[in-house]
Amino acid sequence: MCGIVAYIGKRQASPILIEGLKRLEYRGYDSAGIATVSPALTVSRVMGKVAGLEVYRDMAGTLGIGHTRWATHGEPSERNAHPHRSGGVAVVHNGIIENYEHLRRQLRDEGFAFTSDTDTEVLPHLIEREFRRGARSLEDAVTGALAQVEGAYAIAVVSQEYPDEMVGACNSSPLVVGIGTDELFLASDELAFGGAAGTVAHLKDGEVIVLKRNGTYTFRGVPLGDVAGRLEKPSMSEQVDKNGHAHYMHKEIFEQPQAMCNALASHLKDGQPITFGGLTGDIEARLADTHRIQLVGCGTSLFAAMAGKLLIERVAGVHCDAEQAAEFSYREPLLTSQDTVIGISQSGETADTLRAMAVAKEHHALCLSITNRVGSTLAKRTGLGMFLHAGPEIAVASTKAFTSQVAMLALFAGYVAQLRGRQVPAAFLKALRRLPELLEETLAREEEIKAIALKCAGKERMIVVGRGSAVPLALEAALKIREIAYLDAHGLSAAELKHGTLALVEPGTPVVVLMPTGALRDKIFSNIEEVRARGGRVIALEPPPGTPDELVSIVLAPLVQLLSYHLGVVRGNDVDQPRNLAKSVTVE
Repeated sequence: MCGIVAYIGKRQASPILIEGLKRLEYRGYDSAGIATVSPALTVSRVMGKVAGLEVYRDMAGTLGIGHTRWATHGEPSERNAHPHRSGGVAVVHNGIIENYEHLRRQLRDEGFAFTSDTDTEVLPHLIEREFRRGARSLEDAVTGALAQVEGAYAIAVVSQEYPDEMVGACNSSPLVVGIGTDELFLASDELAFGGAAGTVAHLKDGEVIVLKRNGTYTFRGVPLGDVAGRLEKPSMSEQVDKNGHAHYMHKEIFEQPQAMCNALASHLKDGQPITFGGLTGDIEARLADTHRIQLVGCGTSLFAAMAGKLLIERVAGVHCDAEQAAEFSYREPLLTSQDTVIGISQSGETADTLRAMAVAKEHHALCLSITNRVGSTLAKRTGLGMFLHAGPEIAVASTKAFTSQVAMLALFAGYVAQLRGRQVPAAFLKALRRLPELLEETLAREEEIKAIALKCAGKERMIVVGRGSAVPLALEAALKIREIAYLDAHGLSAAELKHGTLALVEPGTPVVVLMPTGALRDKIFSNIEEVRARGGRVIALEPPPGTPDELVSIVLAPLVQLLSYHLGVVRGNDVDQPRNLAKSVTVE
């Protein structure tokens, strides 16, 4: 997984590449590198974060490619960093080359020397080999090389033999071209353009694009500007800064009331039914008759799916399952055309979720998606997206996307109930409208949570429990604490404590209790007493008065997010870019 940036124009490329990589560093940050052509190819790489490239800001050249890496094949190191080169060719790559071992052996037998442990390094060697075999253009060499490759990729390629052009291509991994004033860009995410691209176009799987110094750009021999419907305004052009907050994570936690307004705005209006503009006609008919709804996701999106399962079954009265996307993909699921499968992913690029949706499509299920990215691969492949419009989420640990995802599933539950002729409780709709206000009330408790974090920061274990609708949040809270504080955190139903996890409770062990507001509230008090009897330290988190039990997982989420944030800060961790993790998981 990684971030890709490429530039061709009249300005010096290296500062543009470095700034673009900084905007994409959430995608990977164990190493970084840039390559420029002026007229010779120069490659500079560093171990660690993009800031290490600052010493190369003055590299000559108005054509270049850049990359920030999250390690898959090969340890984090300078020699495994991108760009990789062969002769006068340099390549940056996102994805996995599945047949790289076979290609590596073949290329070694032909005399090509490998200097890294990565799968990516086969690509520049394959391109160089195509030149040796008589390829007459950079495009032909890249196309010939990719014909031998199996797997997912987004690539940008430059060659010192072609100082006035670059080539990009993608398959099952995103790549977007940006068109500026007398300059062109390529990137794995349009955030990299930093407002310099007035229009963008997302490449489709299997496409190869050639960008030239004279400002022309073609794919498959057709000028991109002549292809109707391909050019659009950037969907996420917001300035990505911290707005006075110490960290992106803190900023994004506090953006949740506005993100919730955005999520609700186009679907829920006073006195009117819930609407989803993209789900009409035949889609509505299929949803009205669907036998089962299957939600798939990974990590935080999986826990949002688990909260959504409870909402859909309770409000819409439809059988619903929530499952980890990778496990769903490989267990040969029993699906029919009467089932609905919803893929949930903040980025819309999560490889396991994309594969799960491909499996669902093979079984002719109705395929929908919930994502924060309008132009994402998930949205494009389903063609039926429900978009969060939560704005850019830069911190690796998802916060505002989680609450927006659960809210979107709550809206979807009400929408399906309407289609099936069920009455959506007025109290439920009223509570949905109150969510921004309830989140504001929750966020006002930051100092209380910060004090708890200070008392717990020296512990190495924490347990988070809930009942009913709070169980998915308990799992999500434990994940956040592991991600950000590097604590051994366990999330589970409070009812499961006595079936094993109580063995971990000893005097002083912090046990966070997410208090339900419904019928299970009385039940959780006995679980609290079990903890106290073993000397555990109970930290009970209550939602604001009037919070319906179905929405506890949304309303209490900021408290556990703030807890993980302040634990991480006190323990001296990088809360925006925690070790070993990346934001967009684009490999299986």
